[in-house]
Amino acid sequence: MPRRERVIPWVVVLAAGLLLANPCGAQSSPTEADPGVPAEDSGASEWRFVLRPYMYLSGLSGSITAGPITFPINSSFGDIFDNLRIGGFLGFTAEKGQWGIYSDFQYISLIGESESRFEMELELENVIGEVDATFRPGGDTGLKFLAGVRVYSIDQTLRIRGEPLFKANTTVIDPVVGAHGSWALSNRWHFDMRGDVGGFGVSSEATYQLALYFRWDVSRSVGIPFGYRILGYQIKDDDVWMNTRMSGLVLGLDFRF
Repeated sequence: MPRRERVIPWVVVLAAGLLLANPCGAQSSPTEADPGVPAEDSGASEWRFVLRPYMYLSGLSGSITAGPITFPINSSFGDIFDNLRIGGFLGFTAEKGQWGIYSDFQYISLIGESESRFEMELELENVIGEVDATFRPGGDTGLKFLAGVRVYSIDQTLRIRGEPLFKANTTVIDPVVGAHGSWALSNRWHFDMRGDVGGFGVSSEATYQLALYFRWDVSRSVGIPFGYRILGYQIKDDDVWMNTRMSGLVLGLDFRF
């Protein structure tokens, strides 16, 4: 793995750790980069839930190598939107006291074309699912730690001049650990951040994520989160080497009940 790519996940962790450890005097609240629970409900004895459908307006960069052929990827959101077949994104949070569960599901189907003389076309179907247990340490309701698993399944078909060169399915199940924090900027505005790393060579070589969100609470039961998210993967599977990164804007709706 190139030195620069090995460094990226640890830069993400360091940045997240510094920000989470130094909230700059902001008022804490239990909302987070994942769907949050209102501050007034954080100590409640009953379960609290948040459902978050959202759009991930991301670009895709990196490369996929199969045998002697490397397919470079460098698509903006506009490129992906042009090539998008279908996509769906949904997050869910449940909390009771200090403990909680977070889950996230993403599905996206794309077709990308290379402008090289080989007339290559790459078809991708991505499914990403995550389930985490969360813990909010006493005395700091704005900080939570997480540990869980992230599943990444990708179907890839590479064609040259319309003829299939290879078709493969890769699925990795990675342990992930991380933290996320939240700061109340006012009664209705919040700033949330999450960072995590995983893989550790167990299934993928590495996976990492950084998310920075603002959230506007329209009411007690509805919020509008928006921000920026980076999700990266480095996977070695037989003769296929994947080094990809999704990054872009996130816009969603929080339904709290």
